[in-house]
Amino acid sequence: MPDEHDDLADVPPEEFVAARDAVAKKLKSEGKADEAAAVKKLRKPTVTRWVADQVLRHHAREVDAFRSAMRRVASAQEAAITGGDRTGLADATAERRDAVAALESAVDDVLDQDDRPRHHHDEALGAIEADVTAEVASGGTFGMRDDLELPERPATPAKTPPKDRVAERREAQARAAVEAAEARVARAREELATAEAALAELRERHGT
Repeated sequence: MPDEHDDLADVPPEEFVAARDAVAKKLKSEGKADEAAAVKKLRKPTVTRWVADQVLRHHAREVDAFRSAMRRVASAQEAAITGGDRTGLADATAERRDAVAALESAVDDVLDQDDRPRHHHDEALGAIEADVTAEVASGGTFGMRDDLELPERPATPAKTPPKDRVAERREAQARAAVEAAEARVARAREELATAEAALAELRERHGT
């Protein structure tokens, strides 16, 4: 794409439509109707998108550091998942944290230079992170790969589901009732035996 097209990326959103139309008009006057039509279709960016693009275009060092940190985090996560090696994960996470802090400073620089309010900060930072993450993931080096070999985990024995507490209480009450009844029957049998023995003794004594 010609340089004048690329220069539109640096035009603030408030001035974009006029600048775009001027470029399209110039191209058309030069006989470049197709390119003029393509430029005419370009849409005005939101402030958030414009700030994010300014960082991506003019703060390459910070963006490259974040890109590198994201790749290192992905590698460390893969090592932790596949081999249980978590030694590099803390360092990679710290590197990513530092890279994000540098990106935040770059976003603030763009906002300050163009006298933009700070409420665009978080959204612009999120847009940059999303762009770089998508770029890194498209290379197959971030996130869970389809061909990633995961270690086998030992089968966990199935746990016996706990009994319902109400049912347990009822079972205990039933057992106690049976035991009490059995005890009463045993006492009744003893009393009957004692009474029969006393009756036999009386009959023998009186000769009846």
